[in-house]
Order: sequence, then C-alpha cells, then structure tokens
Amino acid sequence: MKDVRGALTWVAVGAFALVAVGAGLRLGRPARDPALRTDDPAVGQARDAVRDLVVRDAAGQRVPLAPTGRPYVLMVNSTSCGYCREALRDLARRQGPDGVPGLRVVTLEGEAAGRAMLDAAGVRGAFSAGPDGERDQVLLTFRIPGTPVLARTDAAGRVVETVPGYPGPTLFARWRDALGTD
Repeated sequence: MKDVRGALTWVAVGAFALVAVGAGLRLGRPARDPALRTDDPAVGQARDAVRDLVVRDAAGQRVPLAPTGRPYVLMVNSTSCGYCREALRDLARRQGPDGVPGLRVVTLEGEAAGRAMLDAAGVRGAFSAGPDGERDQVLLTFRIPGTPVLARTDAAGRVVETVPGYPGPTLFARWRDALGTD
C-alpha cells in the first residue's frame, strides 16, 4: 500500500510540475498587447483567481487581497518567475516618495518570500502576503494562468481590469492612480 501511495504522490508532483512549467511558458512572456480582450479566457481565469481572495499578511492575519476604500493594483507572483521580478523592477522605477502604497502582492511561496522579492527589486510601501495555507497555495497555483497576474480594483474592491502575464511599464503608467505613485 505504501508503494502505491508513493507512486501516486510522485505522479501528482510530476503532473503539478508539468502544469506549472506549461503555464509559465505560455503566459510568463510579455504580453504583445497589455490591453488583452476582456473575453480572452486567460483574463477571466486570472480575474476569478484574485476576486475575493483571502491571504495571510506578515502578522499571520487573514485579510482580503482586495480591500475596499480605494483602488489597488493586485499582483500574484512567484519567486521562480523572471517576468515577476522584471515587473517589480519597473514598479520600483515608477514609485513615488511613499513607494507604491497601492500595490498588494501575494507570492505563491508565502509572505516572507514576497517581501524578499519586493526588497530585492527596491519596491517600497507595498503590501505583501502569501496564500492562506498550503491548500490555498495549491489551489491558487492551479487557478491562475501563470505568473505574474495583475489586476486593478475600484474603491469598492471590485476587479475592473485584469492582465495575465507581464503587462509592461505602459500599463503601470495607466494604473498610477491605483498604485499611488502620483
């Protein structure tokens, strides 16, 4: 029985790795047109993944990734994603005196890994969080079409625009009100 469980575990791990690599190859590249059509399946999949997402902050508290009260830019990233690091470096170049207070980042590997990515890129003032436990980490990994995923919310916390893949600095310029970099 243990041999069967072990084999099934390795099959599951292998399938997970293939899906993760495939998603990274497919959508980890810079988008040709940052304003993807709203009927693109990847846009809908990414939007559904971040809508109503509850994450763990640095204090271990469960908080919504998209709170209400002001517009935000949400980012789902991974430490293994080169385009995520490139997007963070672009954001660091755009940040204002208070950093990027409107940026809310959830890193698949957890809050500490995300904070290290933000620090390495020179991003200040952003919120960093991780999935709400291992189960949510796996579910989020399968729900997103690849990393990074970026979304802009309105003041009511509703996702109003979603871009899977690296959006490029022109999108960040359009989203500067939500980023708080004015």
